[in-house]
Amino acid sequence: MKTIDLRSDTVTLPTDEMIEAIVTAHRQNRFGDDVIGEDKVVNELQEKAARILGKEAALMVTSGTQGNVISLLSQTSRGDEVVVEEKSHTYLFEAGSMSSLGGLFPKPVKGVRGYIRPETLEAAINTDDAHLARTAMVVIENTHNYAGGTIIRPKQVKALTSVARDHGLKVHCDGARLFNASVALNLPAKKLIEDVDTVQICLSKGLSAPVGSIIAGTEEFIHEAHRMRKKLGGGMRQAGIIAAPMIVALEKMVDRLKDDHDNAKLLYQNLSTIPDLIIEEPDTNIIFLGLDKLNIDAMKLSKELAKENILIYGGYGDRSRFVLNRMVNRDDVARVSDAVHRILSRL
Repeated sequence: MKTIDLRSDTVTLPTDEMIEAIVTAHRQNRFGDDVIGEDKVVNELQEKAARILGKEAALMVTSGTQGNVISLLSQTSRGDEVVVEEKSHTYLFEAGSMSSLGGLFPKPVKGVRGYIRPETLEAAINTDDAHLARTAMVVIENTHNYAGGTIIRPKQVKALTSVARDHGLKVHCDGARLFNASVALNLPAKKLIEDVDTVQICLSKGLSAPVGSIIAGTEEFIHEAHRMRKKLGGGMRQAGIIAAPMIVALEKMVDRLKDDHDNAKLLYQNLSTIPDLIIEEPDTNIIFLGLDKLNIDAMKLSKELAKENILIYGGYGDRSRFVLNRMVNRDDVARVSDAVHRILSRL
């Protein structure tokens, strides 16, 4: 029986075309030392990503977490304060990197479906007082994982960045799943980030590349980010072996994200009929099930599903997360739906 893995879209495997792209680049002698800027494949990737994102320049990094911390550290000073949404990835799931590596002080604030309202940001910004940390940056997460793959729309971004500009704050977008938002809204990715200073996009989630993320912004930012990447041990040699599949991801894998969104909506429709199950219609490819009205917890549900070769993470607090991805088809969605119905009907 096939194992259906809904733990994350990070479980997506590279396509045959991605593997072939590595071989082709090798045959064409395009690999070089990226530390000194001589890997032609990496250079092509960075130039292509900058164009797609509408920024002056881009830099390949090993992961989303590395990309986010480089972006934060390159635009702030030790002791600065960074406003983050209280359930954001940069705050909860990046090992305290902004504090431990950069000496930055995160200020978590409550968002609405993952979005920091302009008035919330306004209230969070410290006055120019020697007793207080200098508020230097705000981080947007789009789509927002913990809120359920929710989309931060361009008008919302513009409203937030307007407040940030009035107070001299930098704005960074953790766009690990930015292309999910782009596809769902049928807008170019650059339209979602045209008002932010810097962005990180992950290519090893729904886009299926085996490794790697991109950060983008001004040429001045990327110059500093390159130095920061080196400090963090991110200087790579023949890194085209990573960049080649990332180019395929950007060129060939974005539009197919709609399949994941459609499958998420199908799963939602199938599960929304279960009495007392708390579930919201998904914006993109992530669904959370709230179990607090049922006689089962998230860990127990994950164990019961695992018996049927269906994998989910044990829980996000009192919720269970299901992430639709390229490895899951419509037949799999039907099997998952039947399994959840059977398990919860036994309560």
